[in-house]
Amino acid sequence: MNTIAFLKYGAFFSFILFLANNSLNAQNDDIVSFGDDSIYQEYFLGFNLNSNMNGGLVNFALVKPLPNGKNEIILLTKDSFVKQALGKQKSNGNPKKINYFEFYKIKNPAIIDHLWKLRYKTYPYFTGRKMDPGWSENEEVPFLPTKTQMAILRGFGIDRFSDYIYDKEAFRLLSSMEDPEWVQNYRKSY
Repeated sequence: MNTIAFLKYGAFFSFILFLANNSLNAQNDDIVSFGDDSIYQEYFLGFNLNSNMNGGLVNFALVKPLPNGKNEIILLTKDSFVKQALGKQKSNGNPKKINYFEFYKIKNPAIIDHLWKLRYKTYPYFTGRKMDPGWSENEEVPFLPTKTQMAILRGFGIDRFSDYIYDKEAFRLLSSMEDPEWVQNYRKSY
């Protein structure tokens, strides 16, 4: 066997022995994690009960809480909000692609179509079809909840209609809206 062939085979077998030795000696506790594996999330899915220029009665958004107590807002369409909340669309507000409706035990994502009912006694636009009544019971101002109803909404982080409710509070409100007992309590709070 010539010297070059011997060096080739020797190097090859040395490499194989090196790999085998490292594989046999490797242990699971040799793996060291640097930092937290969780994804840092600075934006959250949310909404407010303010009507908008496009005729919508709710604004959907990505909300980034700022250190000064204000929020940075990136508006979303309703469809985009739903897809992101379902984890079916890439989102800074849901980077782990969690199905928030399932996580917060919301049976039907279409409950977001009832958010207007929290603020209005009757649907404020002509639709050409009969609409269910809203849940606001304010006789004096039919497009505002009563003071007692506002106190209920404050429990979810809504002090004014321009306030964005986001993250778990937004989904907790949607979950509550599916509970007939909660709706009845809200409607009777005048």
